[in-house]
Amino acid sequence: MSIEISREIEARLAAEARRRGISVEALLEGFISDRVALTHQAQPELPVWHLGASALHRRDLYNDVG
Repeated sequence: MSIEISREIEARLAAEARRRGISVEALLEGFISDRVALTHQAQPELPVWHLGASALHRRDLYNDVG
């Protein structure tokens, strides 16, 4: 796979990878992994409420159902 990026971005990625002592591919993989981790943290888990033994139906709440 290949992507097109500007020479400036390519140089910045290469410099950051050299600074960290890793390959550009490993740097990008780390960025992606960090992003995935943040995405999963940002979505709070909704609470589950167990309010009874059975589900409610419209007929349980309204008188317009026969």
